[in-house]
Amino acid sequence: MTNSTRLLKANTDTPPARRVILNDLVVPRPSRFAASDFEPLSLPAVESHVTESRRVDPRVQSALTALQAATEQLHAQRDRWLDQCQAETVRLGVAIAERLLRRTLATHPEAVIDLVRSALEWSVGADRLSVRLHPADAELVTSAAASLQAETCATLEFVADESLARGDCVVDTPNGLIDARQEVLAQRIADELLMQ
Repeated sequence: MTNSTRLLKANTDTPPARRVILNDLVVPRPSRFAASDFEPLSLPAVESHVTESRRVDPRVQSALTALQAATEQLHAQRDRWLDQCQAETVRLGVAIAERLLRRTLATHPEAVIDLVRSALEWSVGADRLSVRLHPADAELVTSAAASLQAETCATLEFVADESLARGDCVVDTPNGLIDARQEVLAQRIADELLMQ
């Protein structure tokens, strides 16, 4: 057994001699105090708080009131800034997405077929659909008309519309209009994100 596993302890059996003996650390040391030796501690917290608040200088009290009002104003300002930052972040994200979509359509014009496919998915239940597109997009989509026709139950008609930009799509149905123009879709996304 090494010296680090031993403990020096005064022997209380022989008070005048105060002999020192070695005990192992693994032997539990008896406590000199029993749990019943202590009385429960109870403090009158509410009363002391009341007496302390009565002693507060009126100038300090008015300063505390002013600090509390300033804190509430700072919290309100922080909430307004967070709302503004969230709105600006959503607008920036949507603008970036629009630019990426335009760049994708410029380099891969066949991507408009996927946009038309998405617009057709929103027109469930119609038996005849008229799909208006930019003239260059109408040529591309007409070449893929067979695959699009197989994916929907409706009869499809693709119409070139010079008023639409590249990547825009408007579907005329007997029940109404499905506006899948890029700026409309971007605005819907922004509105949905800002409502959360």
